[in-house]
Amino acid sequence: MFPTTWKRKKTRSNREYRRKSEEILAQAKPGIAIEDAELLADDLTAARFQKSVILKPLHKIGTVTLGEKVKRKLDRREEAVGRRVQRRRKYDQAAASAISTLCSLDGEKLVAVVRRADLLYRKRNAEELKRVMQSNAPIDRAIYFLYLVGWGSGCGSAFEIDAVRRNPELDNALGIWLKKAKRILTRDKRPIKRKLQEKQITRKKLSALRAAERRGE
Repeated sequence: MFPTTWKRKKTRSNREYRRKSEEILAQAKPGIAIEDAELLADDLTAARFQKSVILKPLHKIGTVTLGEKVKRKLDRREEAVGRRVQRRRKYDQAAASAISTLCSLDGEKLVAVVRRADLLYRKRNAEELKRVMQSNAPIDRAIYFLYLVGWGSGCGSAFEIDAVRRNPELDNALGIWLKKAKRILTRDKRPIKRKLQEKQITRKKLSALRAAERRGE
């Protein structure tokens, strides 16, 4: 910013100096136009110009030494590194808490959390998402964490995924939990699949009976 403003200030100061000089030259040679006054500059002494026209002094504002500039950059870099470390620590703690909560579940509690997580991720239930986002309950935070990591697809939030990958133990624990969750979901789909198969069998039987009736006619 300083190089640009400094150039403008110098330009304005020099322009003002030239204008005042031309005005004095015009007064010294009456009848001469201002635009032709530059031709008469040699007729006037430097002393007269110094007394009549004063170049406006410029003050540099906002300038820093090279050492100060380097120090500022180093300070900003150190602050950025500190923020990055704090951010990683925050996500690491959140990942550890969520995975610990998930791994502590068993029985019906585990089944209920798996079904809720699947409903949230597959159906994109807006009300459920809003609820888990605003909740501080460990189970809700764990479900929201699963939503952010992409429910095992690896296409979720980069911060949460990186937090898991930085800790091999967490990554392994989450992988084991996801396998359990997939087995539960597969088991839940069996009755639905069985009903579909029964409907298909019934439909085929009805089609066969109708075909037999038409042949009998």
